[in-house]
Amino acid sequence: MRKIAEKEDFDKIILVSGDGDYFRMVQYLIEKDKFERLLAPNEERMSSLYRTLEPKYYAFLNRETTRNKIEYKNAGSS
Repeated sequence: MRKIAEKEDFDKIILVSGDGDYFRMVQYLIEKDKFERLLAPNEERMSSLYRTLEPKYYAFLNRETTRNKIEYKNAGSS
């Protein structure tokens, strides 16, 4: 993953996950200023590893405020 992060051209990553499988990658991307946010399903299902991060780095999909920010809204539908 480090090789990809170093070679690929991107601004920042948003990761949708709750388990801690990507924790080391998240730490690395934060150090490189390439990580935006972790979107976890809910508070109960997020790994304790991610709780060591600053809260600005994660949000929960079960919260209405998060859903409102990422929800697709079709302007043509009624």
